[in-house]
Amino acid sequence: MMSDDTTHLRLTVELMQKRKLLKNAEKVTIDGSCLNLAQVVECSNSTNIKLEISEQAVDEMALNAKYLKRKITEEKLVIYGINTGFGNSADTRTLELEKLQKALIQHINAGMGRTFPPDMVRAVMVTRANCLAKAYSGVRPDVVQLLVAMINNDIVPIVPLRGSVSASGDLMPLGYIAAAMIGREDINVMVRGQIMPCPVALKEANLEPLVMGPKEGLAIINATSFAAGTAAQTIYEANIAVLLTQICTGLAVEALQGKMESFHPVHHACLQHVGLKEVSNNMLKILDGSRLAVSTLEMHLPDTYGSLKQDRYSIRTAPQWLGPVIETLKEACRRINVELNCANDNPVIDHRTDTIAHGGNFQGETLSITLDQTRQALQVCGKLLLAQLQEIVNHRINHDLPPNLCGSDVNLDFGFKGADTAMASYMSELDHLANPMSNHVLSAECQNQSVNSMALVSSRLTREALEILQMMLANHLCLLCQALDLRYLRNEVISSMRKMGKRQKEFLATFLKENKWYDFLFHPEESAAKFAEKIPKNGHKEEDIRNEICVAMKSLMSDACNGHLGTVDCLGTGTKKAYWYIRHTVGVPFYHGQAAIDTWLEKILSAVQNGDFENVLLSAFEEP
Repeated sequence: MMSDDTTHLRLTVELMQKRKLLKNAEKVTIDGSCLNLAQVVECSNSTNIKLEISEQAVDEMALNAKYLKRKITEEKLVIYGINTGFGNSADTRTLELEKLQKALIQHINAGMGRTFPPDMVRAVMVTRANCLAKAYSGVRPDVVQLLVAMINNDIVPIVPLRGSVSASGDLMPLGYIAAAMIGREDINVMVRGQIMPCPVALKEANLEPLVMGPKEGLAIINATSFAAGTAAQTIYEANIAVLLTQICTGLAVEALQGKMESFHPVHHACLQHVGLKEVSNNMLKILDGSRLAVSTLEMHLPDTYGSLKQDRYSIRTAPQWLGPVIETLKEACRRINVELNCANDNPVIDHRTDTIAHGGNFQGETLSITLDQTRQALQVCGKLLLAQLQEIVNHRINHDLPPNLCGSDVNLDFGFKGADTAMASYMSELDHLANPMSNHVLSAECQNQSVNSMALVSSRLTREALEILQMMLANHLCLLCQALDLRYLRNEVISSMRKMGKRQKEFLATFLKENKWYDFLFHPEESAAKFAEKIPKNGHKEEDIRNEICVAMKSLMSDACNGHLGTVDCLGTGTKKAYWYIRHTVGVPFYHGQAAIDTWLEKILSAVQNGDFENVLLSAFEEP
């Protein structure tokens, strides 16, 4: 468990480092208490990692199952779900204990329609195996051993996407995992990418279908593990997305030549929210050394009439805006970690204290609210990205960058106008998804499940919200690299003009008010001729001035198109890592109207979604 003073950054970095180590690991041991988010994510994505159960957990499960058997056979106890019916049918009784478990699985297999992707189901199987290994569920070691063997042989049940209310656990989706474990003939599974009948898959792997003993079917399905397992994946990636949002904010500050004083310690000294303080510190860290962000306090700068005295909200209030987000995500990690390592079926069987207790640990309200809050946090990130993008792409307020961040003739190159429109679409959908799921509750199962958490639906919606935020991040990162190169080009063009103008500052200032700097890049011949004609010659030939300008501008434009600009040298210690990665590793070039940008957006999106950015983030946020 993390201490109270652990920052969100430190927590996320630790998770990324754990996952990095797992990529070379051969096995993960489960014992009911030590499973973490990184392990669930990597085990769900990689079939190379093998799961094993600790010897102590095997021994405890054997003792637990033996204790339950004694209570049933010797003491003749009537225990819910073992010799009674289920839910509102708990008033029935039977001595056919094995048939009862089979009937449970049979009646709950009522799904249809779209199905979960295999990696999500693997995450659930890992989570459920770990929870059962805690030895409070009355199951024999054989149950968990078969589940682990299926994971290790990449036998993944096909599970319907819908049908769970997450109240008595995720009964229906977990029921398909249970059905596969008993080898139901009409159940299909995915094996190394191929769909086949479950009995065939088990036979090929030399695995025997399970004959469910007392409570074992109920123990598998009567739990929050589907919501928890899928949530583990989403929460892990949401943490990465929040760090990327901070990187984007740093790049946006530089693209807009924003002021570092927005992150000054005096702000969080006055408003002592831990999230605000952390985001401010993160921004100062990643922008350290930047030559584009303004590090001098505004109070020490000369005033310029007609210019804003402070930055707009999209960068100035980023710490106050993102502070609650990282506090929410930090708490979400804590809650999900608890759910990954719990006994959450019913009744709880404790041989240690001679206790059998009927209760409701399967009620997933904690998960539902956690995922609702996470989804809202993702929406908050999206809103900030949209505001930044719309400010940067708008030439009326982006501090002298070209319209739509085009990189060639403004009459024919409309740059990122389409990306701007798409961003609004993504945001509208993300706004809709931010609505909570936990307050949409209907009574189910003959009024027995009268309150339902809907946690799995909330988990699914949060996954959709994450996907949209990742698209927004990819869009924004692509646009930011373009904006930064244009900012560098602007500064270089004006610097070149000043060198040519030398002592003629008044002329140059007037000329640049009437003529756009980017016209020199995009139309060097025409602009150079205009400049050479009007500038006082002071003994210089007009032709020489024109040629000098053309050579300088064409050289700059060539450097931009060939990826040889010195933009990276102007950036902060953290932001330069992201810029370099996109430009030189992902291979996204400077945009100058030569092609559609969709291919580049797909490349960045793939890097965001596949975890390729994790090493960049580890490097960007590393301690100096």
